[in-house]
Amino acid sequence: MTYKVLSLKWRPQVFSDIVGQDHVTKTLVNAFKKDRVAQGYIFTGPRGVGKTTTARILSMALNAEGGTRYDFDPNTTIAMEISQGRALDVLEIDGASNRGIEEIRNLREQIKFAPMVGQYKVIIIDEVHMLTNPAFNALLRTLEEPPAHGKFIFCTTDIHKVPATIISRCQRFDFNRIATDTIISRITYILEKEKIKADEDSLQTIARKADGSMRDGLSILDQVISFCGSDISYEQTVSALGIIPNDLYFDYTKALIDKNGTLMIEVLDRFGRYGVPASEVNNGIRNHLKNLLYSKITNGIDLLDMNKENKNLYFVHAADWDNRDLLRISQTVSDVATYINRSDDPYLILEITALKLLEMDKSVSLDELFNSGRLHMDGNDQTIEKKNPETIDKNHSPNDLSKDSMDIEKKAPVDIVPEKIDETNNNIDSTDKEEDGNNNNSDSINELDIDEVQQKWKGFIEKVHIKKPSIASILDKSIPLRIENGLIIIQISGVLDFHLNMIENNTEVINDMLGSEFRSNIGFSIEKGSDEPTDNLDENKNIVSENIEKNEQLRDKIVDLFDGEIIT
Repeated sequence: MTYKVLSLKWRPQVFSDIVGQDHVTKTLVNAFKKDRVAQGYIFTGPRGVGKTTTARILSMALNAEGGTRYDFDPNTTIAMEISQGRALDVLEIDGASNRGIEEIRNLREQIKFAPMVGQYKVIIIDEVHMLTNPAFNALLRTLEEPPAHGKFIFCTTDIHKVPATIISRCQRFDFNRIATDTIISRITYILEKEKIKADEDSLQTIARKADGSMRDGLSILDQVISFCGSDISYEQTVSALGIIPNDLYFDYTKALIDKNGTLMIEVLDRFGRYGVPASEVNNGIRNHLKNLLYSKITNGIDLLDMNKENKNLYFVHAADWDNRDLLRISQTVSDVATYINRSDDPYLILEITALKLLEMDKSVSLDELFNSGRLHMDGNDQTIEKKNPETIDKNHSPNDLSKDSMDIEKKAPVDIVPEKIDETNNNIDSTDKEEDGNNNNSDSINELDIDEVQQKWKGFIEKVHIKKPSIASILDKSIPLRIENGLIIIQISGVLDFHLNMIENNTEVINDMLGSEFRSNIGFSIEKGSDEPTDNLDENKNIVSENIEKNEQLRDKIVDLFDGEIIT
């Protein structure tokens, strides 16, 4: 006797046999109960989920002996003829090989004739999306108003290729991928009937390999039975299907977390020995990382399709991982999946990605970064040191870094202590102000000469840039000329009266900064110069601009590091 494969031998024969598509079968059964069967149906969904099988069962129900009924006897002659594809009243054609307008015209002619045995003339077109546009157009009129005895059932895996004019004339049913547990339940039932033993791990492996397709699951089961015989074990199943065992994926992530390059190279070599395509290995790694992420979530491990022993393994292994690291690695592996199949050497891509992940640093939270004591800025030789919070000046906080730490040199590492940030800006803090108060007397004013002011003027403008950029841009064009009556006479060239008004409106601020800079209670007075800037002014502006550019680069580094934004 000719052997019949499991997918055909155990093909559903009645609505109750169809698994995983309850929303479809319930609707169709109710349609028969209420005598509301439509003239056209279109079934869409992935491969092997029951579209064509449902179409045949629907045809059997329409042409059941004794009249249309959903609970028909599948062992009657007409039901068996429909099941075997040799019924005269049910025409089942392949849309891929009968896709032209002539074939559709023939169908239109055939459906006009009354059925010979049953009550309905049923036309089933599998892979209907393969029809040509002229063929679809030829079908429209007949599909919308078929003869009373005519029914159309279309099946497709690519519903988007079917014209909307066809879909709108049919009742559409979307078939879903079948859940792993449902596939396992069906396979277990079939194995019991076939008197074949199998362990739980083997059933899990076969069901996951089926990827939501019952037909694929039964085909894989056939393959495993041929290899293992009547007693199926996990080790034999893995060998028969060429599946990479889970322990190899655990070794892969162990090598990552331990930064063990030797172990990683060994794991990659073992991957290659299985002969599995690199894309499948990459998908296996993605699924393994997903399982680890689920294991880090409360009750998430219960959602995994695996036995208790494997769940415990994931739970233990996941404890060593940080969620952020798993997410970053998962993103990298997912990015590789988009182009690994297009590569000339997919395994090379897989190996380079693994070595890249070995170099990935562990994630550190912002709190840990500050509590650790030092903050290293990537891409620049700079370090920000944070001391014990008890020793930090109350007038400063980490948020002050973006505006106060503007004097960092790029050539060598510099430690900036928050409580001394103001000291880098010539000690503009409360302590210095007290000292200024003690020194603000006539003697200090008399001791201040114009040469000292001119030497320090560039640094003074740079300090103004930090607190008052708009004022500093005007002072960029200034030169201190002399000191008269406790005032520094400043000449400003090439400015408008509007700019001079801005200086006058900020007199108090400028006086405070002058006092801090020159350690004296001194003021200033403005003389408007010519519109042509002097050479000294140009040199001063270039130096200040260069320092400002350095400060802006440092500020951008800090903003990028903390993923912040500048609020003006």
